[in-house]
Amino acid sequence: MFSIWSLSRLNRKLLLIIIAGVFLMSCLLIIAGGKNGPQGAIIEMEQKYITSAAMIGHLDQDGASSIVMPGVPLMVAGLTKLFGDDGQALTAYRLIQCLFHAFSVYLVFVLSRYMFNTSTALVACIIYALYWPAYGVVRLILPDTTMQMLMLMLVCAVIGALEFKQAGWYTAAGILTAFVAYFNLQALLYPVLFIALWWIYRSPWKVIAGGTLLITIGYLLVLSPWWLSIPLFEKLMYLPGPWNIAPLWLDARFIEGNPIIHLYRSVFGGTSTKYAGRFDDEEARRVVQSALDFVRLFLLYAGVAGLIWSVWKYRLKRQLPVLLTLLYFIAADWLVPSLDGTGFPYGVFILMYTAFLADKALIYAHKTSIHRSSGRHRKYVR
Repeated sequence: MFSIWSLSRLNRKLLLIIIAGVFLMSCLLIIAGGKNGPQGAIIEMEQKYITSAAMIGHLDQDGASSIVMPGVPLMVAGLTKLFGDDGQALTAYRLIQCLFHAFSVYLVFVLSRYMFNTSTALVACIIYALYWPAYGVVRLILPDTTMQMLMLMLVCAVIGALEFKQAGWYTAAGILTAFVAYFNLQALLYPVLFIALWWIYRSPWKVIAGGTLLITIGYLLVLSPWWLSIPLFEKLMYLPGPWNIAPLWLDARFIEGNPIIHLYRSVFGGTSTKYAGRFDDEEARRVVQSALDFVRLFLLYAGVAGLIWSVWKYRLKRQLPVLLTLLYFIAADWLVPSLDGTGFPYGVFILMYTAFLADKALIYAHKTSIHRSSGRHRKYVR
């Protein structure tokens, strides 16, 4: 769908520097994590994933089934088997998160370039590289970073399927949908979006029929351990299918309380509590947290403004895979709030529209500067 070698030498170097910088900064923050880590509810959420991972490694023991989605426990359990030590496994998990965080920069570039242009894509990468909440998540034993990368890959696969109509892209879309579901419930019905996308892209019936079959095959292949009742996956009962969404919906609403408040917190405030406690002094912690929250909210609100402008003024068709994905997960989060309270990484999609707004502002400023310069030049000639 996109080759980095199609970029100019300067743009290619800039993109690679941003990716490398994000990876190194993520690793340094893990190394320099110190004792002042996450507090309260975040520790409880991390412990749920770690406990579930330990449960996977001791299938012979009786006990309650997992109460979290299985993606993180499976990763941690696999790393524990590989390294033979819980501490090393958790460190490896954090380093893998660093890789996923850096790779997300490339995916942000690909999607922004598809929707808009190369300059906007580079601005999007820079903004994402400066978006501090993403660094805070990397060092936590939570699903956010992995889920974000998988969601970006999923949208890329959807675009590839729509543009190239190739079997591999449709199969990848089904597989990635199921993998996202390993980390959060709401992804299960994501393939329904293809109905709208096929209609808008005017896909022929032959492509629709073949695409539906391939998406279904990839989807069921990844979810097959639950269909086959393999003991390991049976213990991880919280990977649900559409057949038991209703009781989970009721449980989640009881846990989360007001769904409107939860929805707003997921988009604009859900990550705030994950980064408190970095400073011993409470006053310093409050000041720094307020400053960081201001930057975060400014970028997100700017992204909402950019989204409205782009839908109103820009080519809508090429935005639809990203836009419908964003709207789908926002709607799904209202209908079925996240059981673990982490919300979804909506920010990465909104930041692409922040970049669109920033790029338009830069273009306007440049044109205004040229106009003023030419005006002064004409005045001087006269």
